[in-house]
Amino acid sequence: MIDNTPSATDSYLPEKPSLKAGLLALKQKKYSQAIAHLEIISQQKPLKQKLKANMGLIVAYERTQQIDKAITLCRNLTKISNDEIQTFAHRNLKELLKRYPQKNPKKLTIPTPKTPPLPPPHQQQNIKTGFVPFYPTSEQNASAKNNQKLSQKNINLSNINNSVKNSSQPSDIVKHNQSNQNDIDTEKNQKQPLSTEINNSNSKPSNQPYKKSTNIPTDTGDRSPKIIWREAGRAKGGRQLKSPNLTLFWLEKIVVGASLYWLSLTILKLTLDITNDFLVWLPYFQPIQIFYRDPTRNFIIFLTVLFIFSPWLIDGLLTLSYGLQNLPTTTLINYSKEANKLLRSFCQKRKIQKIKLKILPIDVPIAFSYGWLPRFFRIVVSQGLLDKLAEDEIATIYAREISHVKNGDFWLMSIATLMLQIPYTIYWQLTFWADWVLDFVERGLPDFLPEFIKSCLPILVSGFRVFAAIISTPSYGLYWLLKLPILWLSRRRVYYSDRLACNLTGNPNGLTRAILKITIGMANDIQNQGKIINLLESFELLMPVGINQTITFGSVCSHSNFESIFNWDIVNPYRHWLAINDSHPLLGERLKILSLYANFWQLETELNLENINANAIEKNQLSRNQQEKYLTTPSFNLQKLLLQGAPFFGMLIGLLFTGLFWLIGGISSAVGLWRLDWLWGDISILVGSLAIGFSIGILIRINHFFPDIKPSKTLYNPDLLKLLTDLEALPLDSHLIQFKGQLLGKSGMSNFLGQDLILQTTQGLIKLHYSSQLGPVGNLWPTITNHGDLVGKSITVTGWWRRGAIPWIDIHNLKGDSGKSLNNGHPVWSTIVACIFSIWGVYMIYVGRF
Repeated sequence: MIDNTPSATDSYLPEKPSLKAGLLALKQKKYSQAIAHLEIISQQKPLKQKLKANMGLIVAYERTQQIDKAITLCRNLTKISNDEIQTFAHRNLKELLKRYPQKNPKKLTIPTPKTPPLPPPHQQQNIKTGFVPFYPTSEQNASAKNNQKLSQKNINLSNINNSVKNSSQPSDIVKHNQSNQNDIDTEKNQKQPLSTEINNSNSKPSNQPYKKSTNIPTDTGDRSPKIIWREAGRAKGGRQLKSPNLTLFWLEKIVVGASLYWLSLTILKLTLDITNDFLVWLPYFQPIQIFYRDPTRNFIIFLTVLFIFSPWLIDGLLTLSYGLQNLPTTTLINYSKEANKLLRSFCQKRKIQKIKLKILPIDVPIAFSYGWLPRFFRIVVSQGLLDKLAEDEIATIYAREISHVKNGDFWLMSIATLMLQIPYTIYWQLTFWADWVLDFVERGLPDFLPEFIKSCLPILVSGFRVFAAIISTPSYGLYWLLKLPILWLSRRRVYYSDRLACNLTGNPNGLTRAILKITIGMANDIQNQGKIINLLESFELLMPVGINQTITFGSVCSHSNFESIFNWDIVNPYRHWLAINDSHPLLGERLKILSLYANFWQLETELNLENINANAIEKNQLSRNQQEKYLTTPSFNLQKLLLQGAPFFGMLIGLLFTGLFWLIGGISSAVGLWRLDWLWGDISILVGSLAIGFSIGILIRINHFFPDIKPSKTLYNPDLLKLLTDLEALPLDSHLIQFKGQLLGKSGMSNFLGQDLILQTTQGLIKLHYSSQLGPVGNLWPTITNHGDLVGKSITVTGWWRRGAIPWIDIHNLKGDSGKSLNNGHPVWSTIVACIFSIWGVYMIYVGRF
């Protein structure tokens, strides 16, 4: 529908525009005067009055037949995080679309996906995915019908005032001028303000009813980030960034691919050998003869099949588990015409008919891609990403994904990710069903079952849970082990994709905003879900941002000086060593590079990362000594770094000793000293020396890592922002802290190892590291309190603060409000592990095998 009606302000300009005068004119049916007042108020006045003005404009636009403008405002108001306002917007939008059907609707509804197998009914209410269905349920339909009956043609100004009553906070307004450009054709030439206030965490798709999360039982208040974006500009043609030399990158891909192949094949051979050795040890069992054969050939065939069918296999996994759907091009155009133009240009240059676009119906903003040839390339985005990002920001994310094709890293990352899904799927399926059968038995068995079955079933369930724990635990460990050789490539490819995306779009500032909004959205999803969902963990390598990065950084971005948290990533001299286990580059360093790209085009930067220290000094009114600490770049201390990485540097020392022994053996063999020539090339010496070096490193570091907890030295509820902005901090520093908050994380056997424990405080989220005093076995013991009993409850955490690339707390004690308390066994188990490795290393060298 095309609306050519001129704005009322073109014919009538009030001398003193006011909200009161505009609403009074609306009530008196003087619509042109009302529009003149309200349009000015909606652009200049405080946010609360803007909202009232926009609601009045919806009515005035409809009365003056400016239907497109009314529909656009309704769609904007559906993104407000207020129940009454959303009801008002949805009701009016539905009425407008019903009365004035559009020939080319701006929003296209995506078909409902095939529903994956659901868990039992009693568990469905506890499983939250963050997805609000595109088609409302019968209850929602009934509610919508009741709302329509309540709507009146007459204007009721009290409804507008009441709807705005609970939206006094600035964060309740979702208004993004760039996203509005996608819907408002008649306002393209209006001047945009320099900053726009957004609320990313609570914004919903315009075709979905507002639904509050009920996963967290306690009221945490409004935790949505309040950020004033600068809306810094973009390059308008001209020169481009120099294309990087990809020769080294190709060599890195070859090394990573060979390392992944060797590691997976070695694990397979070791598993087959251990299985047969175990069967030989058991009475009445015979080893499996086929396991003695060399599996190399069959393994290569398996990888080849996996590689060829990887796009369709990943499609199937995402469809069954998370409701993957096709994304029509027309829908993408409604969100970002620039992204569609970018994809069309890419397909023409690559002579591809079309890239397959996919969408996941979830609120968390994510995007990733996979495939093994450009023609089989897929780009997947979430509904949350389309709704939370502006048009130009969506285009930068699509540019990042297609850059993986040009860089040639997508095929290796796709096969690697698919290989990781095998152990991860085994882990989460087994843990899900183990928890399900336990809950089924605890709820009470049906009366029609015979007593014999009732008595035997709990025993069978216990046996199945033990079996699930035995299989799922090493499966999860295998998932993390197979990730190790891929981490380097996963970090490196991000730099190349960001650079090429900036060249394709000329918009480093848009990519900066997109990365930050994704980071914030992921952190808010963790808070809403109360855990890290499986999708974010299992596909982390393909995401624009690592999930562990978003936990703390995404949750503290509501602070006005949040830019200071990235200073550690830019200036800390040990930062690259501490990020070696991360899947993505340091977030601050990455944003800093994007700001340098903006400087290249002589643009204003979205983030002021140049003067972070100066801003911190001015804001905190620091003393002269404190100013010197901020302005002085931390120096590199080799001794501190060696102590931090003592276990790994101990392995390097063990490797040097192995080389020395092999050299002695080689010399002895050359001169005829047969008593020592056995040292040459002895693999048991290599493995044994590595194990001994690792154990010695743990023992050297343990006292520094876990100092005694003393109340006089403990920081109680310290300022999280100050902890994050300590430029010289290392995990080794071990600040003693105590925080109060709520424990988030997976429940049941899926969190058997305590790998998903997060503390939610009033200041932000913090990752927790926990180990039972009895080890993993303690989590199965029915009479012992474990961390799963405290998930979702208010707790007090005492432990050691670690500032690394990913901040975390090593737990000393967890105490719930109910009196339940847990002590961490990390120091004890670190000592036990060190002793085991030391004994094992000595034994291997002594017997000459491992």
